[in-house]
Amino acid sequence: MQHFTLRALLLQLLLLLGATYTIAQVRAITSDGDEVMLYPNGTWEYISRQPNPYAYQEPSTPIGAGVSGKRIGIILRRKLLFVLRDGQLENVIVYDTKGQPAYSYREGVYQIPYGWQVKYEPFSDRVTQFGPYEFKYHILSSRLERVGACDIDYEMFSDRIRRIGGYDIKYDSFSNLIRGVGNIEILYDAFKERVTGLRGQDPGVEIYFMRNGKSRPNPLL
Repeated sequence: MQHFTLRALLLQLLLLLGATYTIAQVRAITSDGDEVMLYPNGTWEYISRQPNPYAYQEPSTPIGAGVSGKRIGIILRRKLLFVLRDGQLENVIVYDTKGQPAYSYREGVYQIPYGWQVKYEPFSDRVTQFGPYEFKYHILSSRLERVGACDIDYEMFSDRIRRIGGYDIKYDSFSNLIRGVGNIEILYDAFKERVTGLRGQDPGVEIYFMRNGKSRPNPLL
């Protein structure tokens, strides 16, 4: 009888400990929208994860024929598009909050979003402010050096861009084609020098391949 009572007490104790452990497990949602399970010993694991919109993977099929990589766009946080041709700055596009092109550094104002203001240099049509973005130019060369918080750095004695908004621009030493932006690598066919895909990821950065003859970009849908 005493043996049965002891077994019953041990069983109840194990059930109580199991219930306590189960209660101590906590489901939580991170700032990125991921659902995780927190355990009493300080460890955790994913239950579900939100897809990363900037997670570039090498595509299984080649990018459209004719894309050489000589003219690419670098989209930063879906707000600014920097267009480079052979590594040199060709254009900067400012998008509004709905993803519509609003201003072009080369072509001027497309449309002024509600509440945005445009400021120009005295006695000049050069824009110094468009909405929340301030434009800064080099005093002597008049090269564009900053758009908003994005600095534009040039190679010494050259107009080729080496960094935009803190993201390094990497070039192939033989072809001079852009090989990467930040942690994103652009893949080429070794013989035809045509873009075959992208590899890697960098939060806030997207690569936009542009064909010659097309100036105004598409909306960011």
